[in-house]
Amino acid sequence: MDEPLLTIGAFARAVGLTASALRHYDECGLLVPAEVDSGTGYRYYTPELADRARLIVGMREAGVPIETMRVVLDSPAGEARAALAEFLEDQSARTARAEEAVRGVLAAVDAGPAARPALVELPGPVLAAAIRQVRHAAESDPASELASVLIDVGGNGVDVVATNRYWMAVRELPAAAEGDGGRAVLSLPDAAALADRLDAIAGAELRIADGTLTLAGQELGRDTTYPAHRLVLAGLEPPVSRAVLAKADLLAGLDAAAYAEVDLFLGDPTRLRSPHTAEQSDVRGVVTGPPSRLRLGTALFGRALAACLGDEIQLAVTAPDRPVVVTSPYQPGFTALVMPVRHDSAG
Repeated sequence: MDEPLLTIGAFARAVGLTASALRHYDECGLLVPAEVDSGTGYRYYTPELADRARLIVGMREAGVPIETMRVVLDSPAGEARAALAEFLEDQSARTARAEEAVRGVLAAVDAGPAARPALVELPGPVLAAAIRQVRHAAESDPASELASVLIDVGGNGVDVVATNRYWMAVRELPAAAEGDGGRAVLSLPDAAALADRLDAIAGAELRIADGTLTLAGQELGRDTTYPAHRLVLAGLEPPVSRAVLAKADLLAGLDAAAYAEVDLFLGDPTRLRSPHTAEQSDVRGVVTGPPSRLRLGTALFGRALAACLGDEIQLAVTAPDRPVVVTSPYQPGFTALVMPVRHDSAG
């Protein structure tokens, strides 16, 4: 052989391939050495094989598969071009699919982990009683978004809420909940029907996802917004005065006032008085903190009192124009917020 022979190492350096790659392409039949020593197995290459090797290097960097390389190296120019064009078309399609997949992953990363449905189990009659207890705080106009009852599942259990923006009733039911929490807003008719169903279910399993409550295959929920009651409760200012009062005396005083508004004087003594007449009545109880005067809507305050269990109610007062917190010492999980009526404090 007239041409000089190059060792595998020298040839590898000349064409930009490793010795192991040259052995691989020999085994594939793509780049066969010019000579192999029968005794040692050493491979030797001639300089004329360098052009074929450099084609292999180019296709390798482009990711061309072995079978396509074989067609390009050993076929006429037309077939070689067609094989490479088909490879490029396939590569473009793969790239487009990869870009689409990456965009989907990025969107998921930006959105954060998908919310897990809220799952909770609690006694059906207990939830039914909570719905009936708070529903009187809801707006009465069926067209209003607040003509609703909110079922809100959080880490500590289930909150059942109703409000008409003038007063709010919240019943907290402790329960072990799974998932990321969720809330469903039910129309008043749906809430009433759900309460009737729950009366007969000892262990009610609720699932809330995407604003829909599911119980035993039935789905309920309104596509509407609802006030963030937890933020409202968390934002309440510390009370200045507190009172524990006889509920019967308060209800009797509201009836005697016979007007839409009534003044509540917290002090010693505590009394209710009509702002339009001299009619007033004493209220038994204990007040701590400075005396204060509140003007309250008779109907709203009466409904809040009626929702409280037991013979006594607790009031927490911050200011004459801030929500009055009404709770029951007999039912720690119930809270009502009643907005006072604006009035001239000098009157």
